[in-house]
Amino acid sequence: MFGKSSMFHGAQRRAVRRGFIALFVMSATVGCRQPRESEGLLGARAHTPAPSGTGSCEFDLAGDKADTVFFMLGLLEEYNGRGIVEDSDQVERFYCNETNTARLFRRYLGKLAQEQGLNPAVREETVQQCLVSYYSKPIADRLNSCYRYEMTDQPLAQAPDGTYRRTANPSLLASGLFTRGSVSFITEKGLSDQAFFRRRALAYLAGAWARYGRGHDFVFANAHDKATLVEGLLSDLGCSRISLESTYGLAPQANIVRFQPTDEVTEWLQKTW
Repeated sequence: MFGKSSMFHGAQRRAVRRGFIALFVMSATVGCRQPRESEGLLGARAHTPAPSGTGSCEFDLAGDKADTVFFMLGLLEEYNGRGIVEDSDQVERFYCNETNTARLFRRYLGKLAQEQGLNPAVREETVQQCLVSYYSKPIADRLNSCYRYEMTDQPLAQAPDGTYRRTANPSLLASGLFTRGSVSFITEKGLSDQAFFRRRALAYLAGAWARYGRGHDFVFANAHDKATLVEGLLSDLGCSRISLESTYGLAPQANIVRFQPTDEVTEWLQKTW
């Protein structure tokens, strides 16, 4: 009887040991899992939740302050959507043929900061004597808050210090920023003011026109979502003969918005900013 008990307890102890060994091997296997390449590049960020934006647009949009905000949003490039990079302080960049637009944008950066109570310090960087970029973390964050986006680790962007950041693609301006949510009906000037933030739309179009107006048309390189938004706002404002023409098989794609403006839209597009 004593011998059988010893044999039983011995078998039990061996089973327990086998269980501990299996658990150790499994833990070691999990602990030694090779990280994905993106995890190695991101470092500690790989283990934090990916930032996202709801398009809440965290500005004071009361009165004329909204004109400045939406004029600035219209000026932004959206080649593949708004290029939002995690923790980046880049507000916008301009190409060599956009010198005057870059100066206009810089002036409105100061106006925006003053009206919104933001730090007015803006760092300017020029490459190859004509490629201009502007940097301000508080202003970049506020403008980006007007877009809906989710960060992804495909692809990553390298920061100036050599570390990597997640990117948001696509990042689209929240179309709800132009609507009041009321039942809409059409007037001779387009959507009624009860359903539509008219001045926001006019200011946005004025900003887009200041950068992308060519002759009688809006002309965008890629930026299909921006072109589609412009097309929709022109319709909401009562313009006629509106069309969006896109090229295919070319890089970049050209997106051209043609339209017949109302007197009100013409006034805003010709306005001195």
